[in-house]
Amino acid sequence: MSRPGAFPLSLVSNSNMTFRKWAVRVVRLAGGVALSLVLIAILAVQIQQRALRWHAERLSADMHQIRLYQSTWADAQRLMHSWGAWGHYDGNCTAESCKYEIEMDSITFYNPLVPHHAWLDWLLMHDRFNIYQWFGGRGAAFKASFTVHNGTIWRESTTISVTVPRRRMRRDNDFDRTLSVGAGSYQRLHRTLENPFVYMGGAEGLAQHPYYKVGRPGGCMINCQIGVVYYSTHTPPAEIERLTLYDFSCFTRFNPCAELEDLLPAAKEWHLYNNEDELKRSPLQERPCDIPVWALARDARYVLAVEAISTKIVTDQEHHREVAKIRVVRSLKEPAPWLPGAIVDAHPLYWLNGSSAFSQDEHLVPGRRYIVFVIGNDDRDQLVTKDSPVRFERCGVQEDTPEIRRELEKGFAQNDTLNP
Repeated sequence: MSRPGAFPLSLVSNSNMTFRKWAVRVVRLAGGVALSLVLIAILAVQIQQRALRWHAERLSADMHQIRLYQSTWADAQRLMHSWGAWGHYDGNCTAESCKYEIEMDSITFYNPLVPHHAWLDWLLMHDRFNIYQWFGGRGAAFKASFTVHNGTIWRESTTISVTVPRRRMRRDNDFDRTLSVGAGSYQRLHRTLENPFVYMGGAEGLAQHPYYKVGRPGGCMINCQIGVVYYSTHTPPAEIERLTLYDFSCFTRFNPCAELEDLLPAAKEWHLYNNEDELKRSPLQERPCDIPVWALARDARYVLAVEAISTKIVTDQEHHREVAKIRVVRSLKEPAPWLPGAIVDAHPLYWLNGSSAFSQDEHLVPGRRYIVFVIGNDDRDQLVTKDSPVRFERCGVQEDTPEIRRELEKGFAQNDTLNP
């Protein structure tokens, strides 16, 4: 028998059970909502990343269809029509002259000049838990360009970039690591006045691959890996495709790409970020001047036929160098500052601490005739005049023979009138 004013025990028990059921339902509902939001976020991120990958793969395939000096203005117009949503050009764009650029990227590569959402700014600045990356998001971008000249496509380039997600939570001043590869066509694989800041390295790499050079900028080791490929406009199409066959799965993989070679498989043979010991074991170091003469002729600004008159060794502190007197016979490529018959100094060979740094094949013998590939007007600190000494880089001397002359003509034929 219950006391007056007291709740029946059955009623209290029923109330507790009802509350627990209600609490369980609330927790389940909140958990379901949270799980749904997570799944929706993952789905949204994945759709965005996979759409970017799909478009980038299609654009890359279209770029591989370009044949330099052969693809027409009509081919260029089809590309511009297909990729107009991502493309742009500056100034006029006609069959006579047009540079067209196509660029696509993920939300973390957004253009600050384009309107965007405040929530995106907040997420990118305050995402300490790397939520976007845990959902499969990557900072990723792909860019392509081509240049039309006199009714056909003469130049092309592509660039791909992707961020490497952090495995730990983000901290202040904690930046993502970035992988990036750029590839572009040039008529000369050498620094020029029109493109003075491009690093193209020495000529030695042409001994292994005469159609292209590879390099990397200095100072990019911890938070980035960057590779650059420069290939001749006359590179066989199959080779161009191999050099630009990017792995776009880096845009969508949950197990992220971590090295440059993951992004571009062809980079495995270049050892751009390997240590010096591995580079020294490269076959390139054994015969660095086994370079086709046509490749040297293609890349040189000036090519001279000369006759050696005399040579002597000049000592400058611990450095020793050979200085030759030469008579210029004629200029074979572009009008050089040194006129036929001029007698000038030439610096073909250098020693360091008594050890020859260059091949003895580059030694000039008085009385013989040579072909020399001259450094000149390739950089703003290398401008030459008729009073300047003739300087040439490693691998810059050849015997003047009919066979060499024929190879020179093959190289000259690969140059055009568009710079760079």
